[in-house]
Amino acid sequence: MRRFCYKCGASEAEKGPLIQGLCQTCFMEENPLIRAPSEIQVSICGKCKAYLVDNRWHEPSNFESALEDAVRAAVLSELRFAQLTPAGMKSLRQHGVRELELRVEPKLTAGEVVVDVDVRGKVHELQVRPHVEHVKIVVKPMWRTCDVCGLISAGHHDAILQVRSKGMSAEERGKIKLMLERCAAEVHKQDRAAFIAKVEEKKGGLDLYVNPTGLAKKMATLLKAKFGADISETAKLIGMERGGKRKFKVSVLARLSDRG
Repeated sequence: MRRFCYKCGASEAEKGPLIQGLCQTCFMEENPLIRAPSEIQVSICGKCKAYLVDNRWHEPSNFESALEDAVRAAVLSELRFAQLTPAGMKSLRQHGVRELELRVEPKLTAGEVVVDVDVRGKVHELQVRPHVEHVKIVVKPMWRTCDVCGLISAGHHDAILQVRSKGMSAEERGKIKLMLERCAAEVHKQDRAAFIAKVEEKKGGLDLYVNPTGLAKKMATLLKAKFGADISETAKLIGMERGGKRKFKVSVLARLSDRG
């Protein structure tokens, strides 16, 4: 039995298998592949250039490409792709669509970014040819302070690492400070909430105001491995967290052998 497209009247023999009663051409016209807003906003931290996407702050791949990273991530978060399944039409993210080719190309302009999005893929497996579609999205950067930079500005810290040694020279103090800052930077790559809020030079050493407590302990372990430091720890109850959990301020003392 010959079947015809209910919209244009074309037969299957002319235009290929019908999909939901539509010929290939009419199906593509009625069912666009890509669904995207014409304009979006993305929050970017003016200090560290982290960006907020899917309710989470992300570090840029590098400082110079921060705006481009933010724009690409924001656009990919908003893009949805139509897929006709036995359960009906679904709107999926990129990773949920097979054999999808996608290009996202930001073009920086004053105050906003225009993003060209090109996509090639199928809404339904019976399609003979994939959709080839193009959309433009305007992305407006919103500059603000991220959660971590806000904590740092407020001097927030969960622990104090006290490094002490009699006879410590200014040069030795500087080398130890640099080593611990590098340690914090490495931990920060895995945990954005890991940072040194403040460093104070003290007679015979340093005080580092650190978040979280685990970072202070990691630094102390490093000092023990490098210099044989003796480590001791004290905790002071400072209040209660939500849920009734007690909150402590921890002091970690790393006492190095006397210098000189």
